[in-house]
Amino acid sequence: MNTSEWGWRGWHLPSVGGRFFVSEVRLATSEALRERLQTTIPAESYNTWFKQLTLVGCDGCSMRLAVPSRYVKHWIETHYQQELNAAAQALSPDVKSVELTVAETTTANRPQLLGDVLERVVSPPVRAEPRPSVTTVLPFSLDQFVVGPNSRVAHAACMAVVDKPALLYNPLVLCGGHGLGKTHLLHGLARAIQQRHPELTIKLVSAEHFANAYLAALRDRKLDAFRQEHRRCNVLLVDDVHFLAGKEKTQDEFLFTFDTLHQLGRQVVLACDVPPREIRRLDERLRERFQSGLVANLDKPDFDTRVALVQAKARARGLTLETPAAELLAYRIEKSVRELEGAVCKLAALAAAEQRALNHETALLALCELGYVREGPLTCDEIVAALSKRFGTSPDEIRSDRRHASLVRVRHLAMYMAKQLTRLSLSEIGQFFGNRDHSTVLHAIRKIERETRSRPEVREELLALRRSLGR
Repeated sequence: MNTSEWGWRGWHLPSVGGRFFVSEVRLATSEALRERLQTTIPAESYNTWFKQLTLVGCDGCSMRLAVPSRYVKHWIETHYQQELNAAAQALSPDVKSVELTVAETTTANRPQLLGDVLERVVSPPVRAEPRPSVTTVLPFSLDQFVVGPNSRVAHAACMAVVDKPALLYNPLVLCGGHGLGKTHLLHGLARAIQQRHPELTIKLVSAEHFANAYLAALRDRKLDAFRQEHRRCNVLLVDDVHFLAGKEKTQDEFLFTFDTLHQLGRQVVLACDVPPREIRRLDERLRERFQSGLVANLDKPDFDTRVALVQAKARARGLTLETPAAELLAYRIEKSVRELEGAVCKLAALAAAEQRALNHETALLALCELGYVREGPLTCDEIVAALSKRFGTSPDEIRSDRRHASLVRVRHLAMYMAKQLTRLSLSEIGQFFGNRDHSTVLHAIRKIERETRSRPEVREELLALRRSLGR
């Protein structure tokens, strides 16, 4: 009998034929290793994956451990190999590597782990050959997304999920109003994960599709197939999840789907119009789960971001848009990226059909035809509103009697532009601006005229204001 011994902090584990006897020392060592892991791994994850971890043997500086199934082995190697190595080295600094094997015991002779149960419910993520996980051609990519202050956190979170699915932000909830980029990020995320991790299965659906498919499965008695389809994926992305509000049975089904994926450590990404806490008639259990991850808001883009968006949409069509035209579209369309894209489409069609240049005039024509700018002379209210937005003061202050220097300058600009862009007389303009007489209006106009002749920045300022008004 060839016998060898391996020292381990004062313990000597007898080995015969390269296999350890089932001994109290071996069981004690296994328990010590599990205790180490319990200090570094959350209790829920420990109970799912490590509760039945046992010591099998050693070969020099390599430790061999047994786990109940191939699926548990894959999950630990993928997500917890570093923690496992550290725990083994804490017991014995001589250990350099840890190898996992699947125990040869039968299912009837060992306790059931949640990891084993989940393995039977969903297919394991390991495949012999990678295959595409999203069958449709996705129109958006993360590279095409124009990042601004309104979307920087959401975009960064998506990039982090691409690098490490299910490890950093799970679930990830993208929330914002219509046309602010949620669907773009969702589709771009699915596309990027597909390219970076072709072995992963990705399921991209809308909440409405999920609800309709669930009802169809109930009607046709195909719930098992429905659940396999939605619970076997590695990444589940659901758009417009607020659609589930008020649908109690569908919410229950989605809750079970969410919990199954989360227990498996699969990535879940959701998109909704408002933060989860503000979705009315949403099951409190779902609300808590959605709030447990990262909720990333997408707000309305600022002016500079809208200009960049317009130029990006034009480049995507192979067009070069002049800056004044891009600024005009960005100024007149504030709330929706989709509306900006529609305006670029209109401008491109006008330029192609009528052989027009992609300039300020063509952009103005496009806005007029889309109803964002009306033809004919402007009103003083429109001029004051534009100045109010640009200089951060209220229309009432511009028309008031206040004599603060910065306010007086804005008032003079407003009177000058009113004379240039309306059909009102000096007296009528003065009456609009706090019942001032025509000489006060004339003084303001002459002062701005002198400034335009001597100061180029004033001319540029007035030009920008005219463009913002579509003139």
